[in-house]
Amino acid sequence: MARHLLSVDDDPAILSLIGKVASDLGFEVDVVTHASFFMAAYVRKKPDVITLDILMPNMDGIELIRWLGDVGCEARVVLLSGATHQYAKMAHRLGEDGSRLNVSRLSKPFPIAALRAALTGDI
Repeated sequence: MARHLLSVDDDPAILSLIGKVASDLGFEVDVVTHASFFMAAYVRKKPDVITLDILMPNMDGIELIRWLGDVGCEARVVLLSGATHQYAKMAHRLGEDGSRLNVSRLSKPFPIAALRAALTGDI
């Protein structure tokens, strides 16, 4: 059975890159550009791995991390951020401490090797 990746980012180019790398690693991939689409896809698919942009319009990654904790998410979560290091660190800490999620983070722009490692759990 293929592992499933769900990725949310408001940048279609990032989603395309993540989708290609994940597909090459054998993942079934779903990508969405809006938090509400992400929540609906999460409920339908129950992914094994999630990539989550921290800064998005309407609902940011911090709110999605809280929501994932509330719904008992068991997926590995990779936070992606081009924002300041402190904001990404806060989101990471929230995921680990408040929600007990399995969280790692990558700063944009990230090397492809780092993305591969994050998707496979090798970081």
